[in-house]
Amino acid sequence: MDHKRPLSGDPSLLRRLNTAAALGVLREHEELTAPELATLIGVSRPTAHDVLLQLLGQDRVVELGSESEVPRTGAGRPARRFRFHAEAGHVVGVDIGAHKVLVHVADLRGRTVAVHRVTVTPALTAARRLRVVRDAVAACLAAAPGARPLALGIGTTGIVDPSGCVTLSTALPGWSGLDLTRELDGCVPGPVLVGNDIQLATLAEFSGGAAAGVRDGIYLYVGNRPGIGLWLRGQLHRGHHAAAGELLPFKPWADAYQRLMDWSAGHQGAEAPTRDSAVRAVVTAADAGDGGARYALRAFAEGLAGCLLTHVAALDPELVVLGGGVSRAGGVLREPLAEHLDANCRRPPEVRTSTLGEESTVTGAVRMALEYLEQTAHA
Repeated sequence: MDHKRPLSGDPSLLRRLNTAAALGVLREHEELTAPELATLIGVSRPTAHDVLLQLLGQDRVVELGSESEVPRTGAGRPARRFRFHAEAGHVVGVDIGAHKVLVHVADLRGRTVAVHRVTVTPALTAARRLRVVRDAVAACLAAAPGARPLALGIGTTGIVDPSGCVTLSTALPGWSGLDLTRELDGCVPGPVLVGNDIQLATLAEFSGGAAAGVRDGIYLYVGNRPGIGLWLRGQLHRGHHAAAGELLPFKPWADAYQRLMDWSAGHQGAEAPTRDSAVRAVVTAADAGDGGARYALRAFAEGLAGCLLTHVAALDPELVVLGGGVSRAGGVLREPLAEHLDANCRRPPEVRTSTLGEESTVTGAVRMALEYLEQTAHA
């Protein structure tokens, strides 16, 4: 990332810009001196030194002061070295789904320090699901002694408006209309931020996952329900009502999934397959070399590509990231999806498989909370 930029205008604005740039660089490096920081963000050495002293006073950096920590490389006093104080605070990320509640506690660099997972059922009432969330957050914080939570990020199924209210959810009973910002207030001593699960998975993948550094892309969620996330001009695109990309065309998606269900129905005995069990059965069999399962996955991939063609034509993305539970199939699914896009798009995007898997939403929730802290700190 290039942190250098021309400096001009209001001195207070320049100080905030310098501070933001310095913190960004410090997060990416284990330790830095003032001259090294000055070079990386394009300011004078005295300015970099002043910024470091300011951040030191705010407990946002720590100085590596002892000679045992800073080896001498020559004669004279060693240069003062600083590192980002990632342990000065923490954020909590939560993925609220139909089948699980997953919680991560992370430091200010985004490194996970504790994880707690609870298996739930889609039929759980809203009140019970909220209790599970509160208990899971408390349990995860208990597993991270010394954690100082500053913000809570929530990823949930459904359309979520900018205030944190779920305006529509078809997957969770009683979830539509819930103000999660209010319902989960008090779980941590800090603000509660809420986003759509697929949009937060997109944020995670394009901020630091399989698509890090990509400017324009699509995240395709392949699970019990369809969904896409949009990453445009280096930012998550939520849309005017925060509903961008929430749904794919239903019939092509349902037809594609029916191919997996049909295969699974013929290989699971008397038990009627669900979408989830069908995906797992087909992926497991394909990994084991079953030709029929591989054919079913290829047909499924072609159906997914058909759902994506309109989005690809309209947005001209550089990359499509394949996420969700079925992404476990890896190249067995990715390759035919890419081939079908190649055959039907004038400028086909590259297709990659998620590197975060089923932790993409909770990772995005952590990232959302960290971005909020960064923005408010520089306001």
